[in-house]
Amino acid sequence: MQKLVIGGPPAIDVQIRQAAQTRGGQLAARAMSPLFPIGLPGGYLTIAYATARWLHRRDRHGGGSIVASAWMGWLLHRAVKTVLVRRRPRVPHARARFDSFPSGHTTGTTALAVTTAIVLRRERLISPQRAALIGIGAPLAMGLYRVIADDHWATDVLGGWALGSAIALLSLTDRPSKPRARPRVRRGPRRSGESSDRRSYADGHAHTGRPSGR
Repeated sequence: MQKLVIGGPPAIDVQIRQAAQTRGGQLAARAMSPLFPIGLPGGYLTIAYATARWLHRRDRHGGGSIVASAWMGWLLHRAVKTVLVRRRPRVPHARARFDSFPSGHTTGTTALAVTTAIVLRRERLISPQRAALIGIGAPLAMGLYRVIADDHWATDVLGGWALGSAIALLSLTDRPSKPRARPRVRRGPRRSGESSDRRSYADGHAHTGRPSGR
């Protein structure tokens, strides 16, 4: 298979990398390091299956779309990397790697997070604010982490966001659940005193409105 070699990083990538490699950036990378296993296939696939099971137990649709997005996020980004060759940021005393584009962590996280946010919101299980936090916040955090951890160029992350979002849209094949009817509230019988008062008022109003006949 013929491969496409991507040249050196553009100036914007170099500038962003230099800005991230500060003392503050290094501290942030350490604080965000728990995101690393979540962005691996074993991490987001586990989350996808757990979320699908949670939906199934509540008799809601969309679990298949969520699982499909996680698998597609892994398989498609691996397929792209077999064609596109790009060197990762150079790290001292580390083996050179040429599988930089797109960021796999970002692709998988974006595909799963966007699909999950849309499904949960469509099923009316979360608010619009929480859906935005999942669908936007999670990919943003993962992409930022991959850059400040010096594992990817910024354009690798942009590619992961784009590919993951496209996968999410392709994964939404499950039909939404039918809206559940609200239970009807039965009103109890009227109190006898209230009914008699209303009848007395109606009778009196009828007598006063009747012409005298004189």
